[in-house]
Amino acid sequence: MINSGIGMVTDQIETRGALERDIREKFRRSGYTLTSQRRAVLEALKEARGHPSAEDIYLIVKKKNPRVALGTVYQALSVFEEIGVVDSKHWSESPTRYDLNVDPHMDIRCTRCGEVAEIPGVELGELEERISSNTPYQVTRTTMVIEGLCPACTDR
Repeated sequence: MINSGIGMVTDQIETRGALERDIREKFRRSGYTLTSQRRAVLEALKEARGHPSAEDIYLIVKKKNPRVALGTVYQALSVFEEIGVVDSKHWSESPTRYDLNVDPHMDIRCTRCGEVAEIPGVELGELEERISSNTPYQVTRTTMVIEGLCPACTDR
């Protein structure tokens, strides 16, 4: 995205609006209701940096609504994943992480601190096509684990 002053803000608002419409449509098609608790979890997901765990999301929600239970957050995330609002990321040494970006993309995880970031400019489409053309499998999901040290941990 090019920072053209007001244009960048407008692009972010348009992207956020498209995401909201997409989420509302997924809820409508699924038959689930976007309850106030689910909305709070969704807002926390948007506020969170990177790919938060359920516990990270819970702490954000709890700041605004101290009466929310961790189980409520897990239930909301389960519904979000079922209807395609979030994708879950599983790494052996860390808790499940959640990502609002459900489009095919690659992530990189710091092996020291566990931070997860998206890798821009790398497409999975070609890899999926090559796998499909070289095996009898129908590819339904592609996940890759890319690990390294984040800049903060490299400087330590």
